[in-house]
Amino acid sequence: MIGAPPLDPRIHIAPVLTMDPANPRAEALAVAGDRIVAAGRLAEVRAAVPSGTPEETHDGVILPGLIDAHLHMQRGGLKALAYLPEGAGLAEFIETMDRTFHDEDWPHEEPPELGQRVRAIGIAQRLFHQLGFTGVVDPASTIDEMRGYQEAHRRGALTMRTVAMPYLEIGSTATPDVDAVIAHLEGTGVSTGFGDDQLRIGPIKVYADGEALKGQALLDQPWDESGYRGLRRISDEDFARLVRFCAEHGWGVGTHAVGGAAMAFVAREYAAAGAAVAQRRFQIIHGYLEPSAETIATAARAGVIASLQPSIIWQNGAGLRVALGERAERANPVRSWLDAGAVVAFGSDGPFFAFDPRHLMWQAVTRRVRGEDEPLSLDEAITVEEALAAYTTGAAYAAFAESSRGMLRAGRLADWALWSADPTAVPIDRLRVLTVRRTVVGGQTVYDEVGA
Repeated sequence: MIGAPPLDPRIHIAPVLTMDPANPRAEALAVAGDRIVAAGRLAEVRAAVPSGTPEETHDGVILPGLIDAHLHMQRGGLKALAYLPEGAGLAEFIETMDRTFHDEDWPHEEPPELGQRVRAIGIAQRLFHQLGFTGVVDPASTIDEMRGYQEAHRRGALTMRTVAMPYLEIGSTATPDVDAVIAHLEGTGVSTGFGDDQLRIGPIKVYADGEALKGQALLDQPWDESGYRGLRRISDEDFARLVRFCAEHGWGVGTHAVGGAAMAFVAREYAAAGAAVAQRRFQIIHGYLEPSAETIATAARAGVIASLQPSIIWQNGAGLRVALGERAERANPVRSWLDAGAVVAFGSDGPFFAFDPRHLMWQAVTRRVRGEDEPLSLDEAITVEEALAAYTTGAAYAAFAESSRGMLRAGRLADWALWSADPTAVPIDRLRVLTVRRTVVGGQTVYDEVGA
């Protein structure tokens, strides 16, 4: 409890999985305004608020709101606008996004207008709230997408707490080279971390290599007998210069690095950037194919966030086995990242890949892949508790919100979701059929299954 509680508190009574290591389980939660007043035993919570405070008893388990640390939310909304009937529900959204995996985000000749972008954000966040999400990190926001988020925020229509990572494509007409990217960043007058609890600017996005199933991941060992090792999308010199500029001028960097060789040079340059790495939430994004133990250790020591997506391995695991054989078995080495001490933040790369957190936590534990009976090597499996932490405390850190979100503790934002059961206490295969009954952002209900 911080100071005297405001005059409008409410007590929520249900088992609470707080994700707070100092107080992991609670019987009730007191909320006033947009903040948590107390979490603990019911008697303690009642003592923290005025006598007569209204109480609400819930059927289910309260968890912190989830944060998808790698979700193209606005693009998902535009896809929903293009492919779904108005008012479509979550199941239809999930099925349609899977079915249209290879289709255009916006299959219209004219680009979306600002109003369409705001509408798309509204559709997407309504559906993602039904999965218990209260926040996202959008990992590659173009200038037009940034305008969409800003306009939604201006209108008071942004209910999903969003960290938008600016993407200035190197080689495009607007930013043909690294010098042009640096010039653009210098001219903005803002940098990583600017914003508020609802909308914040994240690190910039840059690419070190390409996609694994296209054979573009940059590896230490050749893909095949030809000696080909993958696609390198930025030189050592350019990457070092960009990282150095960002570190010195308040910008973080999130780098798409799939293959071990790409991760190695990214980790090396990040390590040279010093304290800015942790301060500005530098990320290795994807980081799933043949990183060396030395690379993982270097990145972890430097304070790099491992932004990982179990969805990609679920989708691509069978294809990687065909391409690489036994070399694919340790793909997405979440266990290794955690054991090295890295902060792991889970995301989905949705809507392009599966984005249901119940399914992705199950995948990280079971290591199952689509179309295969046998899981990938269980040496890289993690626990449900660790998977949930990657969606809460780990993702909150990636979102600059480690002091305000990710766990349910007095003084933090009242972002929570009511689940039908505790995901850490059910058989692993039941995890995928749990439901979210209510989602709350800043004390305001943004989804309730009763009124859905």
